[in-house]
Formats: sequence, structure tokens, C-alpha cells
Amino acid sequence: MSPKGFNRAVLLAAGGFYLLNRLVLTHTVSGPLGWFLSCYANDIFAGAAIAAWSDLLFRLGRLPPIRSWRQTFPLLLACGFVWEVAAPLWKPGAVFDPWDFLAYQAGALLWLTGQHRTG
Repeated sequence: MSPKGFNRAVLLAAGGFYLLNRLVLTHTVSGPLGWFLSCYANDIFAGAAIAAWSDLLFRLGRLPPIRSWRQTFPLLLACGFVWEVAAPLWKPGAVFDPWDFLAYQAGALLWLTGQHRTG
């Protein structure tokens, strides 16, 4: 699979999982797995999707592709800062959760692992 195809597959999988999780899984799965699906699973997929989307945009702009943790870490840290620190300042109901930062990074690590295996 080409890197471009891999990125598209990750974006489709992340979007599909988000819908499945939001509409079905969080309402039917209970216990620790239900808690994880409700709190962090979407954030892991979001980390992978952000890395995939960024890599597609870099390639479109003919910039070097994302290939290392040194590139994904600051990107996901900045995204996490906006969603976890800045968003609660203007969005009622938004809360700060420091574990979400780790979930975003875990998703990017999964994406990097898959990206290295495809190309």
C-alpha cells in the first residue's frame, strides 16, 4: 500500500470508528472497556487521523513527509493544547484532561508504526 493510500485508510478507519463508538459502542459496552471507549478511544484514533491528515497535506504541498516521533510529538502536543487547555476557556462543558495528551501521542505512535511498515 502506498503512503497516500495508508493515510486515506487511516482517515476512513478513524472516522468510521468515531461514528461506531459514538452511536453504538459507548451505549452498549460497560465496565472498564466501556469507560475506555467513552473517554480515550476516540482520542487515540484522533491522534492517528491528525498525523495522517498532516502527512497528506505535507505531501500535497511537496514538503517532506512525516517520518519520525520528533515531527509528530510537537504537532499533537499543539493540537492537544488547543483542545485540552484553550477550548475549556471558551466552550462551556469542555474540560481539561491531561491523559488525552497521552492518547493523542499513542495514536500518532500507532500511525508511525503503520507508516513504517507500508513504506
